[in-house]
Amino acid sequence: MAAITTLSSPKGSLFALHGDGLATAGTETEYVLVPDWARWMIVYLNVTAATGTIDLNINEVDPVALDDSYVVNLADWNGITQLTGVSQVVIHVGPGITGIADDDTGGATGDSVYKINSMLPPILQFVVIRGAGGGDTYTLNGVFKK
Repeated sequence: MAAITTLSSPKGSLFALHGDGLATAGTETEYVLVPDWARWMIVYLNVTAATGTIDLNINEVDPVALDDSYVVNLADWNGITQLTGVSQVVIHVGPGITGIADDDTGGATGDSVYKINSMLPPILQFVVIRGAGGGDTYTLNGVFKK
């Protein structure tokens, strides 16, 4: 149980999160405040080098507790298919994006698009997990839409 103290605010409608080429396995966790006006979000994970594996999950945070013990998967979505090579992943999130069902099909390499039918919560948690091998280089960016 740890207090959440670092929140990133988008610059206008855009946000850029961590991207690195660390040589070890590990987890990067970052938090983003969702603007009040935002209805939809598009997230871009661009993997330019992958010697290990990469996972991405997006979670929602209790905005009052601000504690990482009170975090759940966004819309009960369990994240992308684990990536094993150079890839581009695009994730569309918002109400009515897919009708009533999510599009949760993606591949381990190449390009994948996910669609999550969910309202945006006030705070989002982004978790990138690099598996054994490290040396993964990626960027994680997004845009909020009205």
